[in-house]
Amino acid sequence: MTDHGLGSWTDDLSARERVRKIATTLTEPRSVEWVREQSQISSWQTAKEELEMLVEFGQVHAVEGDDGNTKYAPNYQLRYFNEVTELINDHSRAELREEIAAIQTEIDEWKREFGVESRDELESTLTHDELDSAAIRNRNRVLREWERYEDNKRLLKHALELYDDARELYPGHSSNSSIPLSQ
Repeated sequence: MTDHGLGSWTDDLSARERVRKIATTLTEPRSVEWVREQSQISSWQTAKEELEMLVEFGQVHAVEGDDGNTKYAPNYQLRYFNEVTELINDHSRAELREEIAAIQTEIDEWKREFGVESRDELESTLTHDELDSAAIRNRNRVLREWERYEDNKRLLKHALELYDDARELYPGHSSNSSIPLSQ
């Protein structure tokens, strides 16, 4: 891509910044060497030091790998709270409520379409003899979307529950304030 004038993702980032960028987007435990390679840096020691600092600040977790060596894993709890904070920062209560309604509309449509009351019930229909492979693939696609929608709905619910309390942490700003919490 850089041949066509687009810069690399590493442009303007120091080695430590690249390690942080990779480490804070992990989806599974990874070794120092893996993070070093993905960060496109030459120093294993720099990667190790930066990962240890991220552990100290709770950004990632150090876990023992199957091989007995330390690996670095995502901090899903921190990510979840960051997502809730982003929702509170970027959306009004009305927008959050509307998104919940839109999600529920889609779920209700799937319930009608497949004649089920829950995602588990839809999943149990996958082995019905009358379904061809295309129908099974379609149901699998819907199941993945349904699960994602339920996760998003839960996230939105928590954002709504914490909305006013989070806004009150910043005196002088009403709960209708458009000023992000991070300011």
